[in-house]
Amino acid sequence: MPESEIALAALSALWLPALILGRLGRAAAPLAAAAGAGLFWLALPAAGSPAALAVPALWAAASCYWVLSRRQNGPSGAGARQASAEQLKEAGERLALAKKEFNEAGGREKKVLLLYSAMKYLAEAVDHQAAGRQFARYIGDYFGTEDFAFYLLGSAGEAELFACGRDSSSGFNSPEGLRRAAGLPGKGPPEPFAADGKPPKAGVMVSHAGEPVGFFAAAFPSAAPAAELAASMTSFAGEIAFAVRRLRLFREVEWLSRVDGLTGVFRRGVLDERIDEEVRRAQAFRTTFALLIADIDHFKRLNDGYGHQFGDFVLKRVGTLLRESVYETDFVGRYGGEEFAVLLPRAEPEGVLRKAEAIRARIEAENFSHGLESVRISVSIGVAHFPRDGRDAAGAVAAADAALYRAKESGRNRVVDASQL
Repeated sequence: MPESEIALAALSALWLPALILGRLGRAAAPLAAAAGAGLFWLALPAAGSPAALAVPALWAAASCYWVLSRRQNGPSGAGARQASAEQLKEAGERLALAKKEFNEAGGREKKVLLLYSAMKYLAEAVDHQAAGRQFARYIGDYFGTEDFAFYLLGSAGEAELFACGRDSSSGFNSPEGLRRAAGLPGKGPPEPFAADGKPPKAGVMVSHAGEPVGFFAAAFPSAAPAAELAASMTSFAGEIAFAVRRLRLFREVEWLSRVDGLTGVFRRGVLDERIDEEVRRAQAFRTTFALLIADIDHFKRLNDGYGHQFGDFVLKRVGTLLRESVYETDFVGRYGGEEFAVLLPRAEPEGVLRKAEAIRARIEAENFSHGLESVRISVSIGVAHFPRDGRDAAGAVAAADAALYRAKESGRNRVVDASQL
């Protein structure tokens, strides 16, 4: 073949793929490359040697690459990249929205399960203290806070703490703290409130059929408005109101079974259980407690002279005076007949004697009216300490009883400590 024809074949093989690639889109690039390869193959015999076409072949490949690069990086390629970036951004936004909706749905499902579990547990609860602890966990998980308190309200409006979180910085764990949070002075029943701040706080009434059965107060770590949080708490309270009422009724029945109906103090069986419990606690923590046994002097004479109705009035009033004379952590029970017992945990002997003398003096100063007549009564009190005066519950009771007997022998209306025997 003449040299001119060989040169023409080589040039055709060199530039035809580039021209085709320059005209065609990226989808036709493989066809153009195949056509170029065929031309190289046809030109190979004419060139006489594969080495003769090495340089134009490499140059053709570089030309193809250059054409493709220009098409990709040119104005049309930039537009495609921008469109792809926008599509990716839009897809990312849709994915983020779907993820958010999924998480919110999961959160709503979790709250529904927590609410159902709380209602079921309260409806089936028998152990009051265990129910309070478990209910506190449900509230903490549901609202995401540990600064809260839930109260049961009695028929007279008295508030009994039922469940509370581990954080007590807002002071919700006392009725007085609830009133302070609501901006109310002194003592009284809790009232609803919503206070913005850091943290926002709210308190809502729990009512069933228009009857207040509980009160729920909480502080939240979120920055949401207090009114919005109060609305969420009100919704929660409405769902569990029936279970709370059932729990309150059960609590009242339990209370009646443990409390003496006449005097309002705990029955003898509950008193014995509490003494045993205090002994175990004192032994475990190496602490002490004091036991007072008080007996109304000449009670039989009162009954015979003024009648049993007046005697019942005296018993009831003495029970009230005893409960008013001690702290909430102390315990007052009916020991038997006209005798009462008072447990004072972690009490020191000197302070106990002062407390016993104050009780004796208060009852002596009390006016017990019978018609137009004012009747004065007195009590004798025996005092014992555990473990000083007894190594077990029976020993402590026996020591206090012996001290009471000595007080009566010594003229009544006095306090005698077991250490004086």
